[in-house]
Amino acid sequence: MKKYIPAEIEAKIQGKWVKEELYKTDLTKPKKFYVLAEYAYPSGNLHMGHWFTFAGADIYARFKRLQGFNVFFPNGFDAFGLPAENAAIKNKIHPEDWTLANVEKMKEQFGTMGASFTFDHEVITCLPEYYKWNQWIFLQMLKKDLAYQKKSLSNWCEQCQTVLANEGVEAGACWRCGTEVVQKEVEQWFFKITDYAEKLLWKETPSVDWPQSLRDAQNNWIGKSEGALIKFNDLEVFTTRPDTIFGATFLVLSPEHPKLKDLISKQQEDEVLKYIQIAGTKSELERKENKEKTGVFTGSYVKNPLSEKDIPVWVADYVLTGYGTGAIMAVPAHDERDFEFAKKFGLEIVRVVKTDEDESEKEEKATTGEGIMVNSGQYNGLSSSEAREKITNYLVEHHLGSIKVQYHLHDWSISRQRYWGTPIPIIYCPDCGVVPVPEEDLPVKLPRDVDYTPKGKSPLASNEEWINVKCPKCKGEAKRDADTMDTFVDSSWYFFRYLSPDLENKVFDIDLAKKIMPVNTYFGGAEHNLGHTLYSRFFTKFFKDLGLTDLDEYAQRRVNHGIVLGPDGNKMSKSKGNVVNPDEEVKKYGADAVRIHVAFFMPYEGSSGPWISERIWGPFRFLERVWNLFDKVSDIEPTKQDLIMLNKIVKKTGEDIDGIRFNTAVAALMEWLNYLSHKEKVSQYEYKTLLILLAPFAPHITEELWELLGQEGSIHNQPWPQIEEKYLQDEKITIVVQVDGKVRDNLLIESDLVNSQPDIEKLALNSPRVQKCIDSVTVVKVIYVPGKIINLVTTKN
Repeated sequence: MKKYIPAEIEAKIQGKWVKEELYKTDLTKPKKFYVLAEYAYPSGNLHMGHWFTFAGADIYARFKRLQGFNVFFPNGFDAFGLPAENAAIKNKIHPEDWTLANVEKMKEQFGTMGASFTFDHEVITCLPEYYKWNQWIFLQMLKKDLAYQKKSLSNWCEQCQTVLANEGVEAGACWRCGTEVVQKEVEQWFFKITDYAEKLLWKETPSVDWPQSLRDAQNNWIGKSEGALIKFNDLEVFTTRPDTIFGATFLVLSPEHPKLKDLISKQQEDEVLKYIQIAGTKSELERKENKEKTGVFTGSYVKNPLSEKDIPVWVADYVLTGYGTGAIMAVPAHDERDFEFAKKFGLEIVRVVKTDEDESEKEEKATTGEGIMVNSGQYNGLSSSEAREKITNYLVEHHLGSIKVQYHLHDWSISRQRYWGTPIPIIYCPDCGVVPVPEEDLPVKLPRDVDYTPKGKSPLASNEEWINVKCPKCKGEAKRDADTMDTFVDSSWYFFRYLSPDLENKVFDIDLAKKIMPVNTYFGGAEHNLGHTLYSRFFTKFFKDLGLTDLDEYAQRRVNHGIVLGPDGNKMSKSKGNVVNPDEEVKKYGADAVRIHVAFFMPYEGSSGPWISERIWGPFRFLERVWNLFDKVSDIEPTKQDLIMLNKIVKKTGEDIDGIRFNTAVAALMEWLNYLSHKEKVSQYEYKTLLILLAPFAPHITEELWELLGQEGSIHNQPWPQIEEKYLQDEKITIVVQVDGKVRDNLLIESDLVNSQPDIEKLALNSPRVQKCIDSVTVVKVIYVPGKIINLVTTKN
């Protein structure tokens, strides 16, 4: 057998797959299985993150294909976005040219991975045939009153010169460039995702298999609260604890509250206005996390509707305008933040008598014991929940309040003051007002001649020919909207468009979607728990309301992959100099060895670990041993013990791949290779089975060896081996035998002997292979790990 040289095999095999159209999509065949990996941004270079995502998804897709499924595994590019503009400015190249050149380059790089996805159903989101339908979706939102425009304080990145959604702010900084985010009032378009807040909440036991951590994160972000809306004069306050209203000793308004200026006394005016100005420079995150409470008295008072006491109205930036009404009733004896504020400014603290034990521990943290007040009359002695219900009913009956369900979720700001994105299909006419672009005029195409350098206004406004347009209604002079859409719009529905990317008259093929959707398994990153996956669920539910699909969720299963760190254990970044180029790894070890290492070096789901290039040598040696085992293959029949081992590995590998436990599946194959390598001869049946089980992980070497065995067709079209249960019933345990740390044999023992070290020692010492190694030495120590390994430690005679 010639030497195993990956470079001589892999390019040849990849060419064969292309020529034979092995992975060509055919959605007419039965038994569909839709595998999806989050499409990549065309940055120009595949990095280890891409490899980890796509190699994992490919292992799984190949496995499902071997199981007999008609696997649909498309790929495309998330091609709009800020990096293209930044690169264009830096390199003096148009964003479109930069992006499309990178698409072609990355397709070539994807080819070297040996992946089974295809580009015959690709979407490239920066092309008009795709973003036309972003605009169409916008118009449908507008028709359903789910798209609206308003001025709003927004997260603003000075570096990128654009608005960011709340989900795009990470630790107070822009998720793209890391610049500190500030607050700025900007006119922008919103999608009313809050109308779908209840539908987006995950049930305790959902009908789909998505990670608990993702579901918890989304439910917390949506933040459903049930409580009451209470009137303090003409100010409304939302609270989840109306039972503590007797302890409300002051009101606090957010600096942006619309009624604040009407409440400022002449004496307090300068101080309050100065405070409002300072608060406006802080981001929402800063205000949430700021431990030092600040605030100013407005000079006004309102009446507590139940205690009938006049209580002062303050303004403080720890109250946020986007949650509730932007005003809170402060109950310092029962809320830690209110307590800190009251202590700092010398405000009254009144403790409502404790009524049940389940909430007393939380309340005790804030309670000082001073100014105790007992609930009077009909509320005295009730539990918190009983008091809550009774007081809420009283408020409602006396028109002092109402029952209210509140959500933390904000509407989705989609306007971006950048060039490289989907133009918003809106025209502004001085006579007709806001006019949607007629659907027959879509797409509104991006013009090429634009000054896209950041200048604090939308770049599209720099193209006079494009911005000036006739009003579709009155035909008078008008102007286009100069903003573009958030790129999360692009990724919120691309999995539907993959089905029919060339369809010209519909957003996607509705009948085909009924047959192919939902996605069976969706691979992606946990960083999208609150962005992409929440928005895409919103779009799916909106599509259902439009009658485009009958799905509530677009994917049956979500797999959140781990994170590949640099060799130094830090997140890979160019500035840290710890970025690993997968192309270099492929040149050194071959794609198959890199794929095996991706699968083996850490658990695929939810883990993180450093990429150590030198460790790929282990997977390479493993594949080299599989290659060299070819010379032992003969026409012998496998023994019963062989078949017990074979069926055990088939079962283990299949279950582990299906469960996304790629590392333990590879470990099982390594264990079996050790077993086979200690045999004088290996049956064709065993070797062919080994190759099929290995094929999802190492598609090139297994295809080559399959061909060398004289087998017809591609190994990737073979059936996954069936388990023969009778051999699992007689399953024996394999014990690895080492002499001075080196593997010398494998023992197949009955399971009832696993804890009997004397019996295991006896079997090991009687092994002919072991006897050859200890013939001229003395065994001085025996180390036995039950059910795993026995090591004979020797000394020279």
